[in-house]
Amino acid sequence: MSRMSRFFSTDNPVMVTLSRIFDMIWVSLIFLVFCIPLITIGDAITSLYYVCAKVIRHGEGYVFREFWRSFKMNFKQSTIYWVIVVLIYFLLWWNINYLGLNSSTKEGTGGVLAAIYLVMMIVLAILTLNVFPIISRFDNKFMMTIRFGLFCTFRHILHGAIILAMVIFAGLLTYVQWGTPTMFFAIILPGLVGFLSTYPMEHVLKKYQPKRELEYDETGTPIRMWYED
Repeated sequence: MSRMSRFFSTDNPVMVTLSRIFDMIWVSLIFLVFCIPLITIGDAITSLYYVCAKVIRHGEGYVFREFWRSFKMNFKQSTIYWVIVVLIYFLLWWNINYLGLNSSTKEGTGGVLAAIYLVMMIVLAILTLNVFPIISRFDNKFMMTIRFGLFCTFRHILHGAIILAMVIFAGLLTYVQWGTPTMFFAIILPGLVGFLSTYPMEHVLKKYQPKRELEYDETGTPIRMWYED
């Protein structure tokens, strides 16, 4: 094989990296478009993670096809959860602002309550970052998904905190770049954060993946699911 042929080979680390960067940009654009209706943001996050884990990390399938597949399959559960989370966040934020504006509230009590509400918002954020990947992977009832999400939130809180830190950093970076010529580079951030989050998240999900009987194809080769690599 010539040097040029080796360079353009799909196994070449440079080509693999370039392919992943392109896929991150592509899935980021799709994600942003699907977020426009606002109510679909939850399902868009679910589909973003699914694509980042299956296509970009494990090289299975195509970006738009897998995004659309996940979007259709998980729309109901993701949207219900998203609406509930938005309502809870609104109530918590309203309570924090009420404590700050209400002069009749004792300063000590108000500060403690505001701190409690803030902690609840952080825990809810970590829960949310667990729930959407869980929805993308497991076919569970809604309440089972929430219970499993809560379990992962407290049992693997460090993993969730790492992902939350990445999301916050990406948000701050986008805010700083907004309106500047370098804003273009923020386009890749949803896909990049989604891809990086698969490392702590997949570590958690694989622990609780149900065992399945090994199946074989016509040649006798074991059939493995993409997330079993």
